[in-house]
Amino acid sequence: MEHRKSARETTSDTVTGDIEPFPWLPVLEMGNEEIDRDHREAVEEGNHLIRLLNARDSWAETVEMLRRSRDRSTRHFANEDKILKRAGYPGADAHRRAHRRILVELNAIIAELEIVTDPQPHHWERAHAPRNLLVDHCLHDDLKFKSHLEHVGQARRGPGRVGPNRK
Repeated sequence: MEHRKSARETTSDTVTGDIEPFPWLPVLEMGNEEIDRDHREAVEEGNHLIRLLNARDSWAETVEMLRRSRDRSTRHFANEDKILKRAGYPGADAHRRAHRRILVELNAIIAELEIVTDPQPHHWERAHAPRNLLVDHCLHDDLKFKSHLEHVGQARRGPGRVGPNRK
């Protein structure tokens, strides 16, 4: 009798294997309480999605988690766009365009996956794409904004001053 591998076995052998959770790292701290809270929640949510994808047990739960992630991202991006503007960030327009592009891509991926009733290995692999989009955004665009915040903060404190309370 022939043993047929499940979608999970096939994918883990031939495509990617289990994806490791994304750790929260101090370098990701932006220094803005609202953004940092949202980013920590996004990492927790993304790690929950990774566990679902690694288990490959419930397609419906996976797609619902993708929807929740998109909805959270929509709220976060709207809030972050306001903070970018208030901070006078010169890259704010490009950052907002990145947010819009990510949401368009998230919506397209979710629309593609919502109609799947019998997920195949390539569907499970496709469900990883939102995580990759959001991690890339955080590591590239958000860290540029962090650099701006650090530069502006240092300029406001002045040379030789260690923190905002030092005189």
